[in-house]
Amino acid sequence: MIDSRRRWIGSLLIGAVVGVCSGLFGITGGALLVPLLVLLLGFEQHRAQGTSLVALVPPTGLLAFLNYWHAGEVSWRVGLLVMPGVFLGAILGSRWAQKLRPQRMRRVFAALLFVVGAWQALSSWIR
Repeated sequence: MIDSRRRWIGSLLIGAVVGVCSGLFGITGGALLVPLLVLLLGFEQHRAQGTSLVALVPPTGLLAFLNYWHAGEVSWRVGLLVMPGVFLGAILGSRWAQKLRPQRMRRVFAALLFVVGAWQALSSWIR
């Protein structure tokens, strides 16, 4: 486990990197903050996911949304249509996650990131 001071400094640095990436790419929680909490701060998968939600949803989500909205880069129709699925899916997914052992959860999460990352990389080079 990491000592208190290093954890505090590491948390601030991780937050800064994640904040920049959130504003720049619109990603952070699952794709960046969760792996950093697990790999650098030694969190178990479930704790990293819960911490990610409290750190990102209220402050970063709102501020990044407002910047994209002011730039005219928000599709309200699609966003509002996606919202009920995200809401209900988050409830279902978080309950499902609690039934998985941390190591299993981490493997499933890593596989998902790998598949989506490979798909994104390949589609960016092919188009």
